[in-house]
Amino acid sequence: MYGYLVPDKSKLRASDFVLYRAFYCGLCCEIGRTYGQLPRFTTNYDFAFFSALLHDYASADIVIEEHKCVLNPITKKATLMNNPLLERLAAANILLSYGKADDGVKDGDGAKYRLLRRVLKKPFRRAEKICPEAWAEIKRSAKLQDETEKAAVASLDRAADPFASLLRAMPEAVLGRAADDGIKGLCYNIGKFVYLADALDDIADDAKKKRYNPFLATYGKFTDRKKFIAEHKADIEFAFASICGRAASYFYGMKFTQSRSLLENIVVHGMKAKTDELLRSEKKLPPPKI
Repeated sequence: MYGYLVPDKSKLRASDFVLYRAFYCGLCCEIGRTYGQLPRFTTNYDFAFFSALLHDYASADIVIEEHKCVLNPITKKATLMNNPLLERLAAANILLSYGKADDGVKDGDGAKYRLLRRVLKKPFRRAEKICPEAWAEIKRSAKLQDETEKAAVASLDRAADPFASLLRAMPEAVLGRAADDGIKGLCYNIGKFVYLADALDDIADDAKKKRYNPFLATYGKFTDRKKFIAEHKADIEFAFASICGRAASYFYGMKFTQSRSLLENIVVHGMKAKTDELLRSEKKLPPPKI
């Protein structure tokens, strides 16, 4: 995933910050335990959110303990301990990271993706055995995304649909059981948000390298990021506001318990704050730090 699903720190409670870090560190530790130390660098904030979401949705029992981190051996951190759902989430994280690396290689994005794909080759094989349903959905989505981009689809909704549909399918793939329309609708709109946020963030690079980008295909001429966003700001704001509004609507139609305020922060406030940050920025956003 990409790093666009993060809390709005100005509205983040101290207890939710600890909980969020616990999901992040738990995922990182689980990846290290199962796949080795190097793949731990695939841990990302988007999947920390997804872990919090699915643990709460599935009413999974969670145990959080303080442990030292291999990257910071001095300070103990709250960490979600191993459980069956976390094992499948870690597998899905590896599979998505491998799929992104493979897509990067196909797009000619350089040595970093070839190196990442090589590092993840063995972990990928193990993860596929743990969560084959997730890999089946990832392959299906990649095929549809490739067809969409080759057709140079000039529609934000249609361009985002393959990745959004992948996230809609992920709860069932990871949980191994049926998921209701609420979680599917929420994840679909979150997927659409992530895809379009990434596309807007990459717009200058895509224009320079003449790669498909849904904003370029939809709105045409590009000179620089600041001018492009200024010219189409109303349409872009409306697209993101609609997605964020639908995600919030699905969220408030569901019942959450252990992580409700954290999830609400990310879905209701964090996505809006990230949209504003993207629209203000004159260059690609740096990796987030929480």
